[in-house]
Amino acid sequence: MVKPLAKQRLQSVRDRMQARQLDALIVYSQRRGHIPYLSGYRPNYHTNSAFLVLPLEGEPAMLIKFGFDMPRARSQSWIDDIRPGHSEDACFLFREFAGILEEKGLRGARLGWVAADDTIDEMSAGLWECMRRELPAARLEPASDLVNRLRLSKDPGEVELLRRATEIIECSAQALGRALAPGVEDCAAAAQAATAGLSAGASRCDVILSPRAAELTLPPKHDRFRQGDAVSLELTVEYEGYWVQICRTFSLGPASPLQKRVFAACRDAYQAAVDLARPGARAADLARAAISVVDQAGFPGSIRYGLGHGVGLDLPEPCGIDPHSTAVLEDHMALVIHVSAWVEGAAAFVGGPIIVESGGPLVLDHPQREIMEV
Repeated sequence: MVKPLAKQRLQSVRDRMQARQLDALIVYSQRRGHIPYLSGYRPNYHTNSAFLVLPLEGEPAMLIKFGFDMPRARSQSWIDDIRPGHSEDACFLFREFAGILEEKGLRGARLGWVAADDTIDEMSAGLWECMRRELPAARLEPASDLVNRLRLSKDPGEVELLRRATEIIECSAQALGRALAPGVEDCAAAAQAATAGLSAGASRCDVILSPRAAELTLPPKHDRFRQGDAVSLELTVEYEGYWVQICRTFSLGPASPLQKRVFAACRDAYQAAVDLARPGARAADLARAAISVVDQAGFPGSIRYGLGHGVGLDLPEPCGIDPHSTAVLEDHMALVIHVSAWVEGAAAFVGGPIIVESGGPLVLDHPQREIMEV
């Protein structure tokens, strides 16, 4: 039985297919979220992948790469016709998948293929050539935009998953803060954060951090914290397939006046960007607002990382918060906005997830207002 939300998603896609006169969609995912969005199944092993056919009429069918993952696929997906593949080679798998298309009378149909978003195109040249060989009579055309546009606007169920992921990631941040002390390795503190996240239900928890103000935020490297250091970090959590990030800043001991100024600049820059995050706003305007605050605080050129991006089933998702972006924010879009600054002797990283809404952004985390001194 197709779940109501899944049925609504599939019908929305089919409406767009009909407008473009497509007989079916061929959907491919390895690491990106089109297959999870349309089927519920998350092919989340390192080399896993899946093909989905969504006909304009009739039932969809899915071929997954690993037969041993069939029980998980059946438990996650609302699609009844799920079949195991028999090879780790994507082209061989597509040859098997072409047999499903033949069963459905689609070998000579007008087919849209979905394998790309604004960040990654998972349709390799080799797979594309295989598709053309196996379907010589088909009319193939790119159709990723049909799904990408739908995925921008998060439905209430997705927002709830992002909210829960944010609760988990804040637990991770608290655990990392408790682990900070002079002499402790950055890897040990990161492990405490990851353990807290996984224990709370995350399927993945990643940490990048800066053990001192002079260094950028990077993966832990067995460095040790020192008294008086400013520690800035970005935490990333995946929960039920949905990703969120938060950024936090700590001080081992009392923060210096300069450290407080840098933190305040990042905090205020983050808020300036968030205040603009409404449907129809330009992503570039959010970025410029944040940069302007940091510059006017006396720290021009100190922002070393991007200022944010979309989140959801993928990380990142559209759109990047960038002064050169041409993107416009959509209603119910999920974004992470984060502002960082590095100057001589001080650093800060501030940010977290929001949902873009017409009445003003829904902030999912508890934004950091002051440096946390430990």
